[in-house]
Amino acid sequence: MEQKLFSKTNVFSFSILIISGVFLAWWFYDRSNYVYVSDARISATMISISSRIPGWVVEFPVEEGSSVQVGDVLARIDPRDAQLRLDELEASLETVKAEYARQQSTLALRERQVQTQIEAGQSRLAAATSGSSESEVALTQAKKEFVRASSLLEQSMISEGDYDVRKSEVERTEQAYKRRVADQNTAKAELLLSEANLAQLDVIRNEMQIIASREAELRIQRHRLLNTVADHTIKSPISGVVDESFANPGEYVYPGQRILMIHNPNEIWIKANVKETDIRHLHLGSLVSISVDAFPDEEFKGRVVNIGNSATSQFALLPSPNPSGNFTKVTQRLEVQINVESDNRILKPGMMVELAIHRSDKDDTDDHVASTQ
Repeated sequence: MEQKLFSKTNVFSFSILIISGVFLAWWFYDRSNYVYVSDARISATMISISSRIPGWVVEFPVEEGSSVQVGDVLARIDPRDAQLRLDELEASLETVKAEYARQQSTLALRERQVQTQIEAGQSRLAAATSGSSESEVALTQAKKEFVRASSLLEQSMISEGDYDVRKSEVERTEQAYKRRVADQNTAKAELLLSEANLAQLDVIRNEMQIIASREAELRIQRHRLLNTVADHTIKSPISGVVDESFANPGEYVYPGQRILMIHNPNEIWIKANVKETDIRHLHLGSLVSISVDAFPDEEFKGRVVNIGNSATSQFALLPSPNPSGNFTKVTQRLEVQINVESDNRILKPGMMVELAIHRSDKDDTDDHVASTQ
């Protein structure tokens, strides 16, 4: 009886030993082929939508969980004050444009008037100059006749009456010449006065430049106000899902105040912090088996797409210097990004997942990366 019991005990112990050995062999095999991470999370680009201008929220057509497309209205802020400023600026701009058009018409009219005056003055000057030349010739001829008459009078070859006629002719032509010269000088002065009116045209052109500068300034202000009016309507920059809202209709918001958060459910990934002792077994393209706590019966696959270049401790808000010389070595971790290859719309940012990253040769993963590219 004792011998039989002893035999059963031996068989039981031997069975336990075999099972333990198989388990240990499987465990070592599993650990030699996989790197396990149990505290990874689903991540996504969470976009915080904020207001660029202050005001009262008058419309909030979305709620948490709503699907939105690019350009969909997320919120509206009361635009009445901005619209009134825009209307006022539009009126000022129209006034400036009308003033510019008036100055332009005035300039065209004055240019024609001045040009006509200059042409008329040039004609008068030419006529006066011609008359002056004719009078000068006549005066010269009269003086020659008077000199010859004086010589003939001394020789008693002409009468006193003929001599007086020649003398009167000299005096008459001299007076005529002086009048012609005066007319010529008057024409020159009038022409100079007409040419001086060209400076008035420059004054009008300068005023038009000032008006044009004012118009350009108003156009810039108008463009800025149009942007401000547009900012009162907050639109979605991406297609995604509203995760959380922080405002309601009737509330007053300030510039930079967060209104809601959205993310694209088609663009999610897994962020895992891997021990530095295991990082040498990972390569870009390494296959990853993913177990999601929320869906224990679902199987997901992924690939390593990025391996961090710095340990996570380098980005800590509170550094841990060691001035005392006491040192406790702590295994550091590097951030690894993994893309999910399966249908990932059921995965939500923040979900906990467990990873089994396949240890593979770098050549194999390089071939996979090259094939995907």
